Amino acid sequence: MSGRKRRNNFDNDDEDDYYQHEFRPRMQKRQRIPPVVQLCKEMMPDITTIGESKKAFEEDIKLLSEAIVNEFGHDEYFNNALLSTLRAVILEQPHKQPAIALLTITVNSQNEVTGKNIINFFFEELQNTCNDTVKISELKLESNNTGPWNRIKLLLRFLSLLSPILLNDDIINIYTQLLNLAVELNNLDSEKRNPLAEAIYTNTLVDVPYLFYFNKSDKDLQNKVDQLITTVEASFKIKHTTLQLLSQYNTSVVPYETIELPQVSLSNVKKILANNMEQLEQLFINWNHLLPETLNGDQGFNDALKLPTCEDLKLFSFFNTCENAGSVDGMWKTPYYIFKIYLPQSTGDFDTVVPINTYAGQLFRDIFIDIVQSLEFNRREVAKQIVMIDLFFKEKFFAEQGISIADLIETYEEDPLASTYKIEDNVIETILSLVFKLPTVSQPFAYFYTLLVDICQNSPKAIAPVFGRAFRFFYNNIDNLDFELNLRFLDWFSIQMSNFNFSWKWNEWENDSKRFSSSIYNPKIVFIKNLIRKELRLTSTPNEVNSSLPDEFKQYMNTSYFSSDILCTIYQSYFVNEKLQITFEDTKSNDLIFKNEKFPFASIVSELLDYIHKQNDVRDVNELETIIAKFNEGTDPLSNHITDFNKFIVFLLTQCVVHCGSRSLSHANKYISDLYEELKTVWDKLDIPQDIREATIIEAVLTYWNSNSQNGYLIVDAFKFVGMVSAKAIYEFCFKDWNGKVYGLMDVTSIDAIFRTLSNQVKIIKSEESIESGVEDFETVFEKLCIIINDAIVNLNVSNEDTINIPEINDTTELTNLEELQRLDMLWKYSTAVSFAKSLLRKYATQYRQLSEKLLTGMNAAIPHAPTRNVLSTWIKEVEEL
Repeated sequence: MSGRKRRNNFDNDDEDDYYQHEFRPRMQKRQRIPPVVQLCKEMMPDITTIGESKKAFEEDIKLLSEAIVNEFGHDEYFNNALLSTLRAVILEQPHKQPAIALLTITVNSQNEVTGKNIINFFFEELQNTCNDTVKISELKLESNNTGPWNRIKLLLRFLSLLSPILLNDDIINIYTQLLNLAVELNNLDSEKRNPLAEAIYTNTLVDVPYLFYFNKSDKDLQNKVDQLITTVEASFKIKHTTLQLLSQYNTSVVPYETIELPQVSLSNVKKILANNMEQLEQLFINWNHLLPETLNGDQGFNDALKLPTCEDLKLFSFFNTCENAGSVDGMWKTPYYIFKIYLPQSTGDFDTVVPINTYAGQLFRDIFIDIVQSLEFNRREVAKQIVMIDLFFKEKFFAEQGISIADLIETYEEDPLASTYKIEDNVIETILSLVFKLPTVSQPFAYFYTLLVDICQNSPKAIAPVFGRAFRFFYNNIDNLDFELNLRFLDWFSIQMSNFNFSWKWNEWENDSKRFSSSIYNPKIVFIKNLIRKELRLTSTPNEVNSSLPDEFKQYMNTSYFSSDILCTIYQSYFVNEKLQITFEDTKSNDLIFKNEKFPFASIVSELLDYIHKQNDVRDVNELETIIAKFNEGTDPLSNHITDFNKFIVFLLTQCVVHCGSRSLSHANKYISDLYEELKTVWDKLDIPQDIREATIIEAVLTYWNSNSQNGYLIVDAFKFVGMVSAKAIYEFCFKDWNGKVYGLMDVTSIDAIFRTLSNQVKIIKSEESIESGVEDFETVFEKLCIIINDAIVNLNVSNEDTINIPEINDTTELTNLEELQRLDMLWKYSTAVSFAKSLLRKYATQYRQLSEKLLTGMNAAIPHAPTRNVLSTWIKEVEEL
């Protein structure tokens, strides 16, 4: 269609038939595709790629407009294909809207009936979407659906681009209605923010400059827009909402000023329309030379737009059914804080990301988010489209793609007026803002992580340094980064590393390791340890990881959950010392150490393993009990040399089952499920309390899988699934203090186990359709953290009124005193536990709302330290606003 000759697959039917007759089995002759279908197959891809080739753009507009005028109205198939393609591009690739608008304006100049049909179609789409806003709870939105209000924004933007052929009053009336609705919703409460009001206000304002894309000289339109802006400025009150629970950092000392999107929207629009729209000229491509010579602005809408009333929308205005709201609309439920990574001070005295307090900065962020969210079903297309946005804006608005920071600094020094905006920085920062969105992300993490991998694989030389700067930013701020965001950073970093051969580029972090390697809770050391262990779990060739690490970090290649001394202590606790001695050599690998012939009961263990391996139909629990009874035979029975025989049997049987199922998680699950009744029968006859039994099962699993605790915790999940282990036992184990180490604060597999168990409890509550019950787990975990926090405060030996601050430590800070290092470690333990509590309250806000009164009442006794108690109490109260 665009002058690019396509191969016709249907030109050689006669030749194909000859070959079928002479050399192939006889088959039915291929059916010829109807001409209109073939036309659509050739034409619609040209519409979806419009603007991607600057050289072909003018010809595309000419040929496509002629084809539309010639074909539209003659065949329903063509009409539907065209309109659905236009709609898809407008909603899924908003950067191409101006090109589609130019095509529509050109079509309208050649045939006003066809133009009117296209306008009517999109007006009806707008009306239908408005109708959907009060049926949101009935809609089952696909994952790529950004939500009805976001679609309204995109449809209005497209209609705004058509302003040269529309009646000014008709399009301005839509703006007036939407902004009036935003004001009404905003006034429902004089103090409390209304999420929907902010969404409509911001979404509508960001469309305003598009009215002038092809229509900058229309004074009547300018006057009407000026009046619109003056009215909304006077009537819409911006309500600043500071929720500490949503802060990406744990203290008031943050790398950048916190900005809410609605507070900059109006000023952004006013600035870009000021000075005869000078900034607009610098942003939007000037395609006026492609406009038809005659433009009659006389197309109107058949009806006035009917918006739902403020009363109709009151129920939906807080996005309480957030899972039905859509991926972008749902982001408005909580205050829309702007996330930043690439700050000017990291590159020089200039921005590489277009500032959010400019219209361009707001618009690019808006477009990037819409592409990422609405094209989620085609990740590779997202990776392609999102880095070519600069093609659809004024040339040189962005710096040259792939330019290094060093070259950019040189360019800036030579010409301070040259653009320093890097398209790559803008794209990656926006995607990471979705990954690090609090309280929840809009799509599964895997989508964002793999999208980032795709973008980097498409342009590794350009994107890899951008990732590297992001890694450094997060690492440098990790001491203050929110607990949950720390985990997300760890996941993202490890996935990127695993997809790029584990190549380690961050040798400057070695100094932190040299200074704090003995620390248990230092955030940077905890991060490095967890990162390397995660990398090792992601590869079957550990040497790849080892070879890429500097020598300083190779000490963290040991993936053991428990240190060798703790592990030996656990095993030794089951035996009388003089008879059985556990050594490090016994415990150094993932294996059943009791098979070793040095243990006098090794033959009994072999019988247990043989029993477990038997088929279900030939096993008999009496045989199992007979084998166990052998521990009590003889004049000097083996049980005499075991400190707690009942507990040991639970430990031993658990390890035997886990050993038999060690080939894979599915094998482990099968053995646990198959042996459930027999194990229960044996254990129920033992004199051991239920809580001790459950703790022993978990201990047995984690000591067996000591070098891969992720597997261990997943197998513990299997024991929980069949009812042998409770959620409470998992929390108790994760938060247990092992010689000063609380793994639930510093080991990611333990932390993941806590969150996974709590999230499963949320599913159970939902399945029972009750939020009034089942919150005991959440209370338990919060109480455990309060105990850890209080113990740390006691060890810090501060008064109940003193503020606890972690001193700022830089590369020149000397730390040679052991006592000073131990105090720092206790401060890091304290801050980690407090940050964990913050993430917990935010992540499970629905459950903690049920507990807020109880937690606030008990806070005085739980936390005597007033500053800490006040912080936790503030967060508990904020839960009501999430």
